[in-house]
Amino acid sequence: MALINTIRKHAGLAIGLVASGLIFFLIGGDIFQLRAVFLGKHRTDVGAIAGQKISLQAYQTQLEQLRLLLPTASDELVRDMAWKQLITQIALQKACATLGLEVSEDELVDMVQGDHIHPELKASFQDPETKQFDKQRLINYLQNLPQMPAAQQAQWRYFENHFATSRNREKFIQLMQQSTLITDLEVQAQHEAANNTRSIKCLYMPYYTYPDDEVPITDAMLQQYLKAHKSAYQVEESKSIQYIVFPIKPTVEDEQAFQEELQALKKAFAQAQDPRTFARLNTDGQPVHACLQLTAQQLPEVLTPQKAQLKQGHVVGPIDEGAVHKLYKIVTLPTQSNQCYEIAVIEKLLIPGDPTRDQVFRKADYCASTVQDAGQLAAYADQQGGAVHEARARRNDTSVGILPQARELVRWLYNDAKLGQVSPVFELGSDYVVAVMTEHVPAGTAPLAQVRDEITLKVKNEHKARIIISQLQQTSGATLEEKAAQYGRRARLITVKKLCFDDDTLESAGMARQAVGTAFALQPGAQATVADDNGVLVVELVAQNGAETLEDIVAQKQSMQQFAKSMQSYAIFQGLEELYQVKDKRYRFY
Repeated sequence: MALINTIRKHAGLAIGLVASGLIFFLIGGDIFQLRAVFLGKHRTDVGAIAGQKISLQAYQTQLEQLRLLLPTASDELVRDMAWKQLITQIALQKACATLGLEVSEDELVDMVQGDHIHPELKASFQDPETKQFDKQRLINYLQNLPQMPAAQQAQWRYFENHFATSRNREKFIQLMQQSTLITDLEVQAQHEAANNTRSIKCLYMPYYTYPDDEVPITDAMLQQYLKAHKSAYQVEESKSIQYIVFPIKPTVEDEQAFQEELQALKKAFAQAQDPRTFARLNTDGQPVHACLQLTAQQLPEVLTPQKAQLKQGHVVGPIDEGAVHKLYKIVTLPTQSNQCYEIAVIEKLLIPGDPTRDQVFRKADYCASTVQDAGQLAAYADQQGGAVHEARARRNDTSVGILPQARELVRWLYNDAKLGQVSPVFELGSDYVVAVMTEHVPAGTAPLAQVRDEITLKVKNEHKARIIISQLQQTSGATLEEKAAQYGRRARLITVKKLCFDDDTLESAGMARQAVGTAFALQPGAQATVADDNGVLVVELVAQNGAETLEDIVAQKQSMQQFAKSMQSYAIFQGLEELYQVKDKRYRFY
C-alpha cells in the first residue's frame, strides 16, 4: 500500500483504484487450476528469463490475474499473454535499469489523481450519461478502498506494479523510437531501388528440360549440401508420432434416448415458472444466449411462419439445426411500449452416452495395452480397417495433425514419452487416441530425413546447372538468339522492359533473384550467366532507365521513419527475448 500512503501525503485523500471496467478484475473469481503432477520429478519452474527462474507459483499468479481480467479468453491465449507479461516485466526492468529509466512516486501519483490520469482509469470512471471521465467518481471509490476486502487491496498492489511497468515500457519504447534515424542516403537509395529500372533480355534454360535420371544423387552428396547450407535449415525441437483415432460417436440407442430426453425437457420447459432461469440451467450453449429480445423481423426461421399463432408460454421444438437441437419458449409477446418478443432458448447437443463411451474406450485401451511399437500399431490399424496418422509436434502446440485439442498428448510427448513408446489412451475432444513416439528432432540443423526432398531438388539443380553452363560455353553465337538456336532443348527468350531492383521474379522463369541482381550490376550490352532457382539464365542488359529526381525528400524520410517506428514494439520484444535468453518450459505443466 506504499503508493496509497504517498498519495495521501500529497493530496490528503484516500485514493485507490478502478471501478467500472476494472472492478470485475478486483473481485474474486475461480482460481486457475493446475493439472500437472510430476511423479516425483520435483520440477517447480516453468522457465527462465535473464537467468532468473520463473516458479510455477509466480506464473500461476500471473495467470490468475489475467483470467479475472479476461474471463472469456481461451486458456491458450491467457497462458501466452501471462508468459509475455513476465518477459516484459523482468527483461524490461533490466533494460530500463541499464539505461537509468525509472518511474518516480510523483509520476505514479500523477497517474491516479493528477493531470495525466492513466487511460484505464479514465475508461473505468465515466459519467453514465456523458460518457466522459468523472474524476470525483474515481476519488470516491478510492476513499473506500481501505474498507474493502483484503483480496481487493491485494489487487491494488498488483496495479501499483502494473502502472509502473506500463509507464516504464512507454518510456523505453519512446526512447527506442526517438533513436530511429533515417538518413538522406537511405531515402535516396530506396527511391532509386524503387524507380531505377533496367531493360533486359534473357536466355532461359529450365532445369526440368533435363530428366532427373540423368543426374545421379547419393546420400553423401545430400549430407554435404546440408552441412554447407546448415544455416538455412535450422529447426525448433520437435517430436513425431503415429497415432490411431477412435471416434466417440452416438449410437442408435443414444439417439433414441436423446429424443426421449428432449420430449421430457420440453414438457418441463412448458411448466417452468421461471423460463429464463430454467433455460440458462439446462442449455448446452452459452447461458447468455438463453434469453433473447427479438423483433418480429429477427425471429428465427422456424418461428416466422407461425408468428400469428405464437402465444405466451408456447414451446416450439425440438428443432434439429444440425449439431444442435433447440427448444424455444415465448416468455412475453410484443406490446405497445415494447415491440420485442422475449424468448427463452435451450440448446441441446446429441452426445454419446456412458455405455457408448465405455465401449469405445475398451477398444482403445486394448490397443494401448497390446501394441508395443509403431509396426504393431500399423498392423492393428490394418486389422481393424482403420488408418494410422502421422504428425509432428512442438513443445507449445495445442493441436497435432487432425487433432484440434491435443495439448495433453503434447505434454505426454515432452514429459514422459520415449522413442518407440506407446502412449496411454487420451481423450481429446470427441475422440480417444493412442499414439507412438517415432522421432525426436533436437533444436538445430534439421536431420536429412526431414528435408531430403527439398535438398534433393537443390542438389539435382546444381548438377543440371553445371551441365547446362558447360554446354552453353560450347556455343559460338554472340547474340542470345544465336545461343538459343545452337543450344536447343526448349531454351526460351525472355524480354523485360522495366525491371526493378526489388523484383524477385521473371515472367516465365519464376523466382529469379540472382538474375535480377546480376542485371543491375551489368553495363549496357554486357552478358552474364546465372544459375537461379528454376534454371540457368544468360542475362543481357539492354538499357538503364534512371530514376527521376526525388522532389520531396523530407516527406519520404518522414514516411520511412514512421514505418520504422511502427516496427519498434515488435522488434523490441523479440530483441529482449534473445538478449535475456528466455527459456520456455511451460510444457512441463500445461
